[in-house]
Amino acid sequence: MKKKIKALLCAGIAGTSFMLGGNASAATYHSDTDTNADVLDYIENDRRSQRENALTDEQQKLVQDAFEMRKNLHDPLDPTKNIPIAVEGDDLFYDQRNGDFTAKGNVKITTLDAQRFQSDLTDGNLDVHEIKVPGKAHMLQMTPGQAKIILDGYKTQYNYETKTGKMEDVDGKVGHQYIKGKRIELYPDKIIVYDGYMTKCSAVNPDYKVTASRIEVYPNDKMICHNMKFWLGSIPVYSTKKQTFKLNGKDGSQQLPRVGFNKDDGLWLSKDFSYYLTDKLSLYGFFKYTTKHAFRNHGSIIWDTGLGRFEFMNGYYAGNNHQWLKKSPSFLYTKTIKLKDFPISWGLMYERGSWSQGNIHSMHTYYGITMSHDPIALGGNHMLELSTNYSVTKESANHRDIKGVGYKALVRRDVDDRWAYYALYSYTQANSRNSVFDFDLDSYSRKFAAGFSYRWDKSNRLVVGSAFNASTHDLEDVDLYWFHDMHCYQLIVRYRVKRRTAGVTLQFNPW
Repeated sequence: MKKKIKALLCAGIAGTSFMLGGNASAATYHSDTDTNADVLDYIENDRRSQRENALTDEQQKLVQDAFEMRKNLHDPLDPTKNIPIAVEGDDLFYDQRNGDFTAKGNVKITTLDAQRFQSDLTDGNLDVHEIKVPGKAHMLQMTPGQAKIILDGYKTQYNYETKTGKMEDVDGKVGHQYIKGKRIELYPDKIIVYDGYMTKCSAVNPDYKVTASRIEVYPNDKMICHNMKFWLGSIPVYSTKKQTFKLNGKDGSQQLPRVGFNKDDGLWLSKDFSYYLTDKLSLYGFFKYTTKHAFRNHGSIIWDTGLGRFEFMNGYYAGNNHQWLKKSPSFLYTKTIKLKDFPISWGLMYERGSWSQGNIHSMHTYYGITMSHDPIALGGNHMLELSTNYSVTKESANHRDIKGVGYKALVRRDVDDRWAYYALYSYTQANSRNSVFDFDLDSYSRKFAAGFSYRWDKSNRLVVGSAFNASTHDLEDVDLYWFHDMHCYQLIVRYRVKRRTAGVTLQFNPW
């Protein structure tokens, strides 16, 4: 007969997060478009976040069981005392004199703060809050504020009071990373994996992975890899004695290389890197090789403070139409100000630097102020976004100023899980005909854009965007995008209907 006992162990409910991948912003998708289809980028980014944070059935069951345990407590929980756990098994032995216990057959140990160990044989001591599993153990953790953990391993020891433990020959998932290693050590403030690898590819033989002799993960701070190698399949790509990754969701170093093809650049390969000197001061590098232009790299020094974001930039930058512009160098300042208790935000921007494009060289100066209203709910799941701005652009090449007021009105709607659409009307003083540089500019000032997104299954989505010259009512651009998810890859195809050109991007899955 199956028996069940309950005992008290000291285990803190509040804990520290072991999130390995931070939030999804490090892998945020930005579309290249001149039809304003980027207003639907949130669909792709939300889907990536949902896929990355999806719970398995056993994780959902553990959360429910912990909730039921808490609901069925007879007395209020005393935070100064031990937290209840439930021990289940086909055969149980408990010695009240010294706290020793042994459980055999379908053993399941569940804590009130949503931790669970499963095995065929477990022993330990309730007085010193320890468990030991000499054979195989299955560990789950869904404790609020801590990492989501699913691990299989051997020779497990764990202390519920100190939140410390170890396992050997581990295989599973910690946070958003699949891991495998000879040994793992768990601490309240960190996780250490020895002689193992981490990857976001769930295949038995991952398409890509990072191996290291020791991987130290510090919650919401950093991950340090010692004697690190990065692999594509079974091919080592590069190695280093030590590399540190920031885990705040802003470190592009964790993004994997992307490859693609388009008419303007030919075949290309790109990768970006970030290195944090301090929490507010960082170095950023973007490396891209194209068969038509060779290297098109850029880098910057960024100081991000409460006063705003200060950035010194140098190198080649690409616009939505694959126009290349060189900044050598340029200074950029941006600041967003949210008015308290008002649905209004102000944006400040100033840029000055030496710009060149082809045979054109100019000292470029831009400054502007933007006022935006928070999204307005119109009913029927329609959202309205309004903004206006005043900007001035000066160029030494022609000594002309382009200045004036611009505005934008956007309506978008999520119809259901499959359909979404948008419509936008905008006006801007600057365009490619009155500007020195053709960089992220339309050839007209008054614009109407509209499009939609449609997902026909879990692996395929279509986005259509169109742009019209609102002054002449001419159709200027039509962009088609196809998103196709494979096991550990994502394929993105862009077809520009009016120009009859296509571009392809292939990337490792970023979730």
